[in-house]
Amino acid sequence: MDASILKEAGFAPVDEAAWRKLAEKALKGADFEATLVSRTDEGLEIRPIHARRQGALPLAHNHAATPHAGDAWTVNQRRDDADLTRARAQMADDLENGATGISLVFAGSAAAHGTGIRANSDTAFRKTAASRAAAPFSLRLEAGFADRALAATLARALDEAGAHGAPVHFGLDPFSCSSPETGDSAAAAKALMEFGFSGTILNADGRPAHNAGAGEALELAIVAAALAENLRLLDAAGVAPETTFAATSLSLAADQDQFLTTAKFRAARLIHAKMQAACGISEPKPAHLHAETSWRMLTRRDPETNILRNTIAVFAAGTAGADEITVLPHTLALGVPDPFARRIARNTQVVLITESNLAHVVDPAAGAGGIEALTDGLAEKAWEMFAGIEKQGGLSAAIASGVVKGLVEAARGARRARPIVGTTLFPVNQERVFTVLGALSAPASSGGLSPVLLADLAEVSA
Repeated sequence: MDASILKEAGFAPVDEAAWRKLAEKALKGADFEATLVSRTDEGLEIRPIHARRQGALPLAHNHAATPHAGDAWTVNQRRDDADLTRARAQMADDLENGATGISLVFAGSAAAHGTGIRANSDTAFRKTAASRAAAPFSLRLEAGFADRALAATLARALDEAGAHGAPVHFGLDPFSCSSPETGDSAAAAKALMEFGFSGTILNADGRPAHNAGAGEALELAIVAAALAENLRLLDAAGVAPETTFAATSLSLAADQDQFLTTAKFRAARLIHAKMQAACGISEPKPAHLHAETSWRMLTRRDPETNILRNTIAVFAAGTAGADEITVLPHTLALGVPDPFARRIARNTQVVLITESNLAHVVDPAAGAGGIEALTDGLAEKAWEMFAGIEKQGGLSAAIASGVVKGLVEAARGARRARPIVGTTLFPVNQERVFTVLGALSAPASSGGLSPVLLADLAEVSA
């Protein structure tokens, strides 16, 4: 075949009106709106076609300035095994094979999901600090706020090791408790700031709400409310808003709905910028966005399908500008993951970065009409919900009064049941046996919210 014929190949330009005429013809009398226009669980409209957003600019991210990761996001691996000898070996393997960050996950924290290091494992900090001197990597602390002394212990250990070269995210979240512990959060944050580490001190976390059943806008609203309350607390302690914004990471869940996840992370950046503008900051800086793949989307049946869900989630969060991503191993709902499951979790990110080169373009969704519309819709609805939480007296008051729990439970109850591959759709005839290193403990609640696997709910309703 002569390739020159491709030069004349193509399609005549079609405007929206012409496209709609063809679409209605294909529908053969079916209603256009009812058939081709869908809605999110929170009622946001998703239309089948959008014009390109003219003049749209990419939303900036933070990780281009991270020296050890280049332009790629931080590839986080969880250190969550209670067996310290095994956990150290896992961490060494992770750092030698593509991980650029480690999350120290403690038992009882909202991120533990039934796993976790024991809170009295001071040795874990010492060994981690010693490792950092040879090969700097990003470090995230996932601990309950009641265990905030762990953050100070970690800071001292790293300070003694002279490990100031890479980011440390201390993850203080006073709203992760059933009764928010805001009393001394400002003092704790100021004390950690004095160590001079790069990274963040506080964490505005939407993952517990997501994993308990919240929709995307409500998850964003809770993150905004947490950030607002931290701003007030630190302002009263004499900390400038610019410093608080820079010292706070935003943590969101990434799930298998690619477009919604992409729009959610982009909306988080819009909300963060709007809050900085409201504080009178003339030159807003991008938020540090931490993504964790969704716990609630994991299935116990045919868990290998979770690898596909995780891949879509990482793709969506990575292209949306997440600065660090943590992948929950695909067998986590069955027990403490074995080395194979951990390797798959790590390589899900490594392959997308090194072979698919996803980090080479900043915000590739910029200007795409459908994504831009969904981003704006989520940001607007989240801001409306955030304003409602503020009217309740702020996040801590809304948690204490049960308002937040009521909103999340209502969202979970209203969520539409969808087919789940391997569970309610195309279930396997005989389940394979998967190796795990131990049983899970009961997952901790956070802010009065209990995590749920949607596959379990689907099995009950099927």
